[in-house]
Amino acid sequence: MRKAMIIIFCALGLIVGVIIGEQMASVNFLSWLALGGQIGFSEPVVLDLNVIELTLGFWCKINIGGVIGLIVFAFISKWLTKWLKI
Repeated sequence: MRKAMIIIFCALGLIVGVIIGEQMASVNFLSWLALGGQIGFSEPVVLDLNVIELTLGFWCKINIGGVIGLIVFAFISKWLTKWLKI
């Protein structure tokens, strides 16, 4: 349960950090939070087997704000699991 909670908090931190980083791109002194890139497939891969068709895709956007959010939420989750004694 503890590992699952840490993973969920890290994912939430990454999502929140990326959103904050994108929103701060228009602010002059905080525009560095939006620096980053994206990894994954730009077009989905389609596997057609005549009986079934599978469409696979993966895309992840990461920026500096996301990394900071991930680190902050990881510390929060460690503190929260100690406080809840999980």
